[in-house]
Amino acid sequence: MQLGIFAKTFARPSVEETLEAVAGAGLPAAQFNLSVLGLPTLPHAVPAEAIAATREAAARTGVGLAAISGAFNTAHPDPAVRKAGVARFPVLCEAASALDIPLITLSSGTRDPDDMWRYHPDNSSSAAWSDSRDSLAALAAIASEHGLKLAVEPEHTNVLATAALARRMLDEVGSPALGVVFDATNLIDPDQSTPDGTLSVITDAARLLGPDIVLGHAKELTSRRRPVPAGDGILPWDAIVDALDRAGFTGTLVIHGLSEADVGRAVRTLQGVLRDKHRT
Repeated sequence: MQLGIFAKTFARPSVEETLEAVAGAGLPAAQFNLSVLGLPTLPHAVPAEAIAATREAAARTGVGLAAISGAFNTAHPDPAVRKAGVARFPVLCEAASALDIPLITLSSGTRDPDDMWRYHPDNSSSAAWSDSRDSLAALAAIASEHGLKLAVEPEHTNVLATAALARRMLDEVGSPALGVVFDATNLIDPDQSTPDGTLSVITDAARLLGPDIVLGHAKELTSRRRPVPAGDGILPWDAIVDALDRAGFTGTLVIHGLSEADVGRAVRTLQGVLRDKHRT
């Protein structure tokens, strides 16, 4: 298991400077986002010079690009919005392949028409489930054609609000191209969970999702979901790393949901946890 970070955590004028900042933070990997290149997450095209600049920057800095963000609202109430996202997805797959990025992250979507990370009461409807499933199945087919993997993130505000729902979705889609992002923060209600309850959610989710966990996210949790670094909230990071290890996860644990000023604190906390794990 290695540490990484959202590349867009570092606001820099060029992709080279962005990846230099990642390397300077002592991190070997990043989850990339085309916004670093001044492009939308799902563009109509990615200029060849942007691909070349990114490849050169990654090679020069030694930062591995573990994943790329590809989220759009896969359960949007307007079918045209969902269709447009699926239609543009091959462009992102081609860019990922050109950048040697093996994994694209996704959202399971929401019925909220304006914010794909905001809860909507219709998220639990059968129609929302079907729309999300159909979108994810279509994306998995496209990814398979490009030899890529996908990682959908269970998120309390989205259709896949729990690990159990994520497990059901993986089984229904039935594609080896579709896996999950494990982010404990998005599975826990900080206002209702006790320490024992938090630990139970983490271990049960990792056990349930097991080998389908293809990426980890390291976002800290506080009572009001304020952005703070790992170590300054309520999550038991040693238990999270242990649960991922027991699930057989050997990939990248990606830091995000914090300011650049807090990156050093998060890196020190998580590097310490990983070192302790490797000593046991």
